[in-house]
Amino acid sequence: MNQPLTDEQVDFFRDNGYLVLRNVLDPGLMAQTRDAWWNAAPKELKRDDPNSWVGAFADTRFTWKYRDRSFEPWMVELLYGNPELQSVAKQLLGPELKVPERIRGIYCVFPDTDKQPRTARFHVDAHAFHLGVVGYVDDVPPDGGGFTVWPGSHKHFYHLFKTAYTFNPLNGKEGMWDTDAGRTVLQIDPVHTYGSAGDVVLWHHRMGHGAGHNRSGQVRQAVLYDFCRADLDAVQDEPPPDDMWRDWPGINGG
Repeated sequence: MNQPLTDEQVDFFRDNGYLVLRNVLDPGLMAQTRDAWWNAAPKELKRDDPNSWVGAFADTRFTWKYRDRSFEPWMVELLYGNPELQSVAKQLLGPELKVPERIRGIYCVFPDTDKQPRTARFHVDAHAFHLGVVGYVDDVPPDGGGFTVWPGSHKHFYHLFKTAYTFNPLNGKEGMWDTDAGRTVLQIDPVHTYGSAGDVVLWHHRMGHGAGHNRSGQVRQAVLYDFCRADLDAVQDEPPPDDMWRDWPGINGG
């Protein structure tokens, strides 16, 4: 069977913890997603008035995570049901994937054009999953608030946790930084991804990541989903194996 990812792409993902794929998402479903988001947006945000998009929103973090329609079949189809993403996930994780009831939602970052560039900040997600997907449903220019990653951080963070998938750092959340691995990650230069509507970013579940600073003139609109192997619940609380790719047959050759 033909595999969607080349050996070079698999190697890049293994070494860096992320991979950008171009022109993956369905145009009709992306348009439906954009319409759903704008229809739900607060009345002060006007789709035809870019001036209304600039500035802090509600919680002053310049972000809004819209989850109300994440369970609708067309939203699930956009990412989990995408044939190319299905093939990629099965190539990396094996054929048995969890069937979701919903995706994460539509995550937006609003423009902040009057501000000086901010220092990029990252976190590691607290919930259990394997392969994260960020899909851009509208164009995201450079400095447009794109999904930001710290390449290679997944390898440093992986063994700082008591378990393979749940969030319980060996030395507590703050103690993660008082380690050689934590100090190494703090020296990594982040990569701010960007691209066209339909592009996606794949990323490892222990990757340090965050939303970029949006200094463009438009709202960054992305949809997020987490691919999981069907056996995740059974293994998520086990100690992390020496081989961090044990559950990734497309990478470890299993």
